[in-house]
Amino acid sequence: MQRSTQITWDQVRVGLVIIFTITILSVGVFLVGQIGNVFGERYRLVTVMVSAAGLVPGAPVQVAGQTAGQVDRIEFIAPDQRPPTGEAVAVWLAVSTNIQDQVRADSRARVRTQGLLGDRLIDIEPGSAGSRVLQDGDTLSSAPALSYQELLGRASDAVDGLTRLSTSLSDLTEGLLRGEGTAGQLLLNDQLYRQLVTLGDNLNEVLAPVAEGRGVFGRMLSDEELYDRLVSAVTSLDTLTAWASGAIRLSLPRAGFLDGHGGFATGLAAGWREFHRQVVDGRRSI
Repeated sequence: MQRSTQITWDQVRVGLVIIFTITILSVGVFLVGQIGNVFGERYRLVTVMVSAAGLVPGAPVQVAGQTAGQVDRIEFIAPDQRPPTGEAVAVWLAVSTNIQDQVRADSRARVRTQGLLGDRLIDIEPGSAGSRVLQDGDTLSSAPALSYQELLGRASDAVDGLTRLSTSLSDLTEGLLRGEGTAGQLLLNDQLYRQLVTLGDNLNEVLAPVAEGRGVFGRMLSDEELYDRLVSAVTSLDTLTAWASGAIRLSLPRAGFLDGHGGFATGLAAGWREFHRQVVDGRRSI
């Protein structure tokens, strides 16, 4: 008769550790699957792009920054089947059905990077309420991806521009310190500085009497009586000009320069007399 094998405490402990480890691993796998929507129900969408640089199957798919699936596969589009806009790559996405209501006809997929130098992923913009909800197999519009190579190239151009500007400013400063040009002379030429100071003093001597109302220009600026006289003189000149213009217009028809008989002076004098008579009678004003 075979005797039963006695289980030792050490064997029990090993068994408990194995069971505990398996339980922890199972829970961990389940939680990871929940986070990545690995075990959830999915539907598939396709988006076409000009380039899928850095994107690989299994890359995360996010909707508004939240993980909602993964890239299923990436395929090239045959040259004769490419759309007129030139997209050459078709990217198939496996997206969780839990967020299907967020992905609509006006949503757009964009390739972006996690952080500055992280892995590439697909980020989908949520659609608007008035657009149709995309179904399994529908095509999702894509948006141009931000190219970090292009961004770095622009940054390099900007740095080069700043470097050239710094060099130009350095050359300009060195020229000023050597006294080159007008600005350099103003900074370093003591004689020119003294001349400018003298010029300023002379201007002050000339303008001070004007500001105080002394002299001809000063009186023209501050004397109201002189101003009234100037206005009166201008008004009188306007009156005289108007009177002369009226007399000449009245004299020209009477002048004989058009008939060739030399009667211009006689006609002019007659015109002046007629103009004067009309003024006196009140039929014409000056």
